[in-house]
This record gives sequence, C-alpha cells and structure tokens, in this order.
Amino acid sequence: MHYRIPTRQIARVSQLIASPARKAKASVSLGKDLLRAVDEVAGTSGRSALIEHAVRHYLRRLVAHARRERELALLNANADALNAAAELVLADQAEPDPS
Repeated sequence: MHYRIPTRQIARVSQLIASPARKAKASVSLGKDLLRAVDEVAGTSGRSALIEHAVRHYLRRLVAHARRERELALLNANADALNAAAELVLADQAEPDPS
C-alpha cells in the first residue's frame, strides 16, 4: 500500500514528527514473522523504540516526497513564464566578440 500526504498537511505532519512528545499506548497488529524480526533487530532498545524509529523515518520520506511533488507542480504550472523570462535574459546578453 502506498500512502501520500496531502499538500495542505505537509507542514503539520512535518511538525508532528519533528517534535518530541509524551508516549502514548497503541495496539498494532503485525505478522508473527515480522514481529520476530523486529525483536531480533531491536535487541535491548526494545521493539517500541524500533517501531517508533521506523515509523518516523517512513513519515519523513513521505513528507520529502510530498514536498518534491508540490515543488514540481509549481514549476510545471509556471514553466512557460519561467522559460519566457530566461529567454529574455539570454537575448539581453551581449554576443561574444568573434575575434
């Protein structure tokens, strides 16, 4: 399953994952083999710490992807105007001296 962060929520999600907060209990169902793997990797830090780290990392990636999509949409929406401005700048530049 692929998740996306709507443009209007990028800043809020980014703020939430960056700020430390009090811990809250959550009940999550995981496959038995996945849970065994989590326990093996987590070691003494515990499964909660590993899962929190993994979720925070995944959400950061979603935020970065959403920001790239938003920026690309802005560039595409303004491409004609940006290209026209660039052409004007290039036209105003002096031609190199052929000698």
